[in-house]
Amino acid sequence: MKLVRLLLQAFGPFTNKVVDFSTGSTNLHLIYGPNEAGKSSALRAMTDLRFGIPVRSSDVFVHAASDLSIGGVFLNQSGQRIGLVRRKGKGVTLARLNVETEQPDTSLAVEGALERELTGGLERSEFEAMFGLNHARLREGGKLLLAGEGDLGSALFEASAGTRGILALLAALDVDAKKLYSPHGRAQNAVMNEARRQLEEQRQAWRQAQTKPADWQALNRAHESARTALDEVTQALETLRRGENELTELRTVEPLLREHDRLVAELRSLAGIPDLAENAREERLKAEQALARAEQDRKEAEHELEQCATALAVLVLEPLLLQHADAIERLVSEASAAAHHRVEIQQQTVVIDRMTSTLEMRVGRIVLGREVDEILRAVPSDADRGLLDTHLAQVSRLGDRLQEYQQRADTLDEAMKLEVEAEPVLADQTVRQALATTIRHAQSLGDVIRQRADLDRQIRELEGQFALALSDLSTDSEQALRSAHPILDAQIAFTKQELSGVEDRQRAARDEYQLVGRDLDEQRLRHRQLAAEGEVVTADTLRLARVRRDDAWALIRQAYIERSQDTEQSGHRFDADRTLPDAFEAAEREADRQADLLRADAKRAAGFEECSMRIEQMEARRSELERQMDALAAQYGEVLARWGRQIGQAGLPDLAPETLHEWQGRRQDALQLAERMEALRTDRHRLLTQVAESASSIAEVLRTLGQSVDEKRVRDLQGLSSLIEQGLKWEKHTVQAEAEHSARARATKQQQVERDKLNRLLTETKAELERHLSALQEWQARLYLPANTTPEAVKARLTELDELVRHHSTSSEAQQRKAHLQAILDDLRKQGDRVAALLSESAPEDLDHFVDALRKRLLVARESAQARAVLIRDQTRAQEKKRLAELAQSAQEAICMQLCAVAGVPTIDQLPELEEAAARKREAQRNLSLLQDQLARASSRSEEELRTRLASRDAFTLESERDRCRAEIERREHEQASARQAEEQARRDLFAVDTSDRAAIAREAMESAAARYRSAIRPWARLRFAHTLLQEALNRFREQAQAPMVSAASSFFSLMTGGAYERLVTDESEDRPVLCAQRTGGTRIRIEEMSEGTADQLYLALRLAALELRRSSHPQMPLVLDDALITSDDERAANILRALAQFAENGQVMIFTHHRHLIDVAHSALGDQGFVSHTL
Repeated sequence: MKLVRLLLQAFGPFTNKVVDFSTGSTNLHLIYGPNEAGKSSALRAMTDLRFGIPVRSSDVFVHAASDLSIGGVFLNQSGQRIGLVRRKGKGVTLARLNVETEQPDTSLAVEGALERELTGGLERSEFEAMFGLNHARLREGGKLLLAGEGDLGSALFEASAGTRGILALLAALDVDAKKLYSPHGRAQNAVMNEARRQLEEQRQAWRQAQTKPADWQALNRAHESARTALDEVTQALETLRRGENELTELRTVEPLLREHDRLVAELRSLAGIPDLAENAREERLKAEQALARAEQDRKEAEHELEQCATALAVLVLEPLLLQHADAIERLVSEASAAAHHRVEIQQQTVVIDRMTSTLEMRVGRIVLGREVDEILRAVPSDADRGLLDTHLAQVSRLGDRLQEYQQRADTLDEAMKLEVEAEPVLADQTVRQALATTIRHAQSLGDVIRQRADLDRQIRELEGQFALALSDLSTDSEQALRSAHPILDAQIAFTKQELSGVEDRQRAARDEYQLVGRDLDEQRLRHRQLAAEGEVVTADTLRLARVRRDDAWALIRQAYIERSQDTEQSGHRFDADRTLPDAFEAAEREADRQADLLRADAKRAAGFEECSMRIEQMEARRSELERQMDALAAQYGEVLARWGRQIGQAGLPDLAPETLHEWQGRRQDALQLAERMEALRTDRHRLLTQVAESASSIAEVLRTLGQSVDEKRVRDLQGLSSLIEQGLKWEKHTVQAEAEHSARARATKQQQVERDKLNRLLTETKAELERHLSALQEWQARLYLPANTTPEAVKARLTELDELVRHHSTSSEAQQRKAHLQAILDDLRKQGDRVAALLSESAPEDLDHFVDALRKRLLVARESAQARAVLIRDQTRAQEKKRLAELAQSAQEAICMQLCAVAGVPTIDQLPELEEAAARKREAQRNLSLLQDQLARASSRSEEELRTRLASRDAFTLESERDRCRAEIERREHEQASARQAEEQARRDLFAVDTSDRAAIAREAMESAAARYRSAIRPWARLRFAHTLLQEALNRFREQAQAPMVSAASSFFSLMTGGAYERLVTDESEDRPVLCAQRTGGTRIRIEEMSEGTADQLYLALRLAALELRRSSHPQMPLVLDDALITSDDERAANILRALAQFAENGQVMIFTHHRHLIDVAHSALGDQGFVSHTL
């Protein structure tokens, strides 16, 4: 259905937005929307209205998902207006809309037929593929055309269905099928090929795995024998190794037992030595060293005590100074600042004297004979000063503002006077409207010069093509073409079929005649070859010989036995050269001879007979074929004669049916060229008439407006643009004059409003200024100023009073500071007297000297007290050190006595020798224990058993026995290796014929390969079937749609390229037909030779042609283009717009763009009436 109105009630950024497609007289709509204006949302809305709003819609950023709503008013095939509204939700989301109120109408139902008419019976993806085209898909279509190298079938199919990559899809299907199966023997990577190869290999392995039971039993007995021999050798070898291990064990323990005996003897000799601790010597040495160190520490402590007592005796202390140290330090600290205070008191005295004289001088300047305090009482308070400052500021500000208002009023008065004098005179509005109408009508004609040139060029091209067509048709004029009466294609096809049938039968007869001739020559050659080998006897010749023999015998019976015939006469009749008996004998011999020859060479005889029979049959067939060819030649001549009479009656040239069919097609093309030429001439005449009328109308209006017009321009085609330009310039000048007039009127009005406002402001400002001046008059007497003093004088007096107050404040602060410092000095004197009393001394006369002396005495007293504390600390530490040394000395002496008691000696000097003997005893015991552990680890036998086995053996005997045992072991190991090798070989032979495992594995591998083969057959068959179906559909579509689609696309492509390409043609000179474009001069350009932009135009032309051919199946479906012209320059865009305008004559076309200049391009290419523009 055709969309008339799009109601964006709540969708994306839109709220109650209406796009009306019913305006204008054309179906070509150009929808412009700047960036972020909602162009993409409007595009989605047109599709969602027909097919439903998706669940995950991206247009919910303004309105809630449940509030999304799109409406539309459509025209059905009968021209009835139908309103529909779509909401977001589940279930049925489409409802009827009242076309008058544009509100949902629940009384109307949405029928299934109506919904099918809305969607065209398509899915969303099919609709977007067929009727939607954006820039990316346009570029992709052009690239696919270039990649397909002009393949006709894929180009037409992809453009018609809106699909992409048909050739790539076919190639992918073929590649996927070859991954499963490849017919080439070398392709073993395919699944089915590999499975088949593995199946054959495993089947062969399974067959080879079969064996006989007798063979298996023989090999099993051989393996058992070899295993028994290996076990015997292994058992003997184990016995020898056990003997070798025993000898090695005895050889190992023999020296250990000797060392055991030596250690036992040594321990018996040391039995009287006491068992001392292992660290007895270290403890003794440690006690002796500690005892010596304690004695040394005691002596050092006694020396330190003597030194501390001597130093304490010479120290001198002042306890009163240390007791009152804080008071002394405070006095010293404050006394250091007293000198600075005395200097500052003198400075403050000077300041006070200077400030007093300054105050008296400033008071005299203000009012003579007044005291300072009296003048200070006249100084306003902070609140009064704030009011005074406000009045002074307002007086100054209002005075400046009053002056500014007065200047502005004077300036406005002067400007209003000048505006009245410069008022322009405007033209008549009716004449202006007439000029605008004539200019718009002339502009709607477009570029008339180019149109005239295009029409002339097209007419010349068509005339050349028409002349060439007449030449190709061997016709002099168009009238001759029209006088001919074409024969129906059915009649041509019937005659062609009839002639073709006769020709086929003639061809078949000639071919058979030639084949029979070649076979006859071969049979004759074979017949001669068989005859050349010698006499040939056949069954027929033998039969004839036997018939002759039987005839002779019958004559003999008649002549000699029955006597019914004459002997001589019968013999002469049978054989003129012999008597009847001789002739019979000769006939009998001949029959017997041929019978013998036939038995001896029956094969050659049969071949000779067969060859003779075939020669006879072939000669008969050749005669029959000659008669048949003569009849077919007569029939062919009769058909040609009847065809000649038929085309003669129709006034057609004497041509064969096939050639006449092509001639009639070219005749129709030539007549179409003639019709197109006539239509172009009519268009050119109409264009010239419209141009002349427009030029005359514009010139007449310009003369009415008083403009000079060149008459040559009125009669000249190129003068229309000059007249339009002149009219536009006048209109622009008039618009500017009107704008200036309106601006002056608005300015005058604004100036008057401003002048009234200034008058009001002047009055208000003067009143406020008078109020503030009155307030200032009340302060003038208090400030000792005369009446009517200016605000500047008031400000100066206030400044003088501020200075007076500041100097008075400074003087007061100096007096206060002086009194404060004097109080500090008096307090310092009192502190000095108190400190002297605390020290039991008299009050000082010179405080500074007293303070310095106290500071030095306090420093000395503190140093003496600190030294006394250090000496007392050292004395205490020395006493503690002496005490600890005495305790340590007593403890170490006790340890030494304990060590002597343990060793059983009276003095400590005897301990070293005894400690050395005890160490030897401990070492012997430790070695004996280690030796016993070694014996236990070396042998599990007891000591007595080992001594028993070693009783009659020494080390040499043990070595000899072990060497003999090792030699026997080496010999047995060689035997074991040979036996193991024999057993391994027998076991491998037995395993090789044990088919239970190998056969099962091979059988399992066979089943696995067969399963893989069976599982791959169905996918491979589907892929091959899909490839075949798609290829067949591609071929059928090419055969059915080639002529109409290429013809329709030629018109669009010629418009899009501005006539650079006159039509599209097919080239069938190669294996596959390809699509080419023919330039104006007849040059053919293949698609892969085109630029990307031209390929894009070709793809768009094919899409338009496909939609044109399928319009009946989807009537009134709009073609929607989204920024499809984004990369086209203005000229190419204008050409494409012309092609779309032609397509829009029978259907609705909507072009969405965010480029504003495309509207200007459309205006210049199509005029105002050629399209309808909308703005989002």
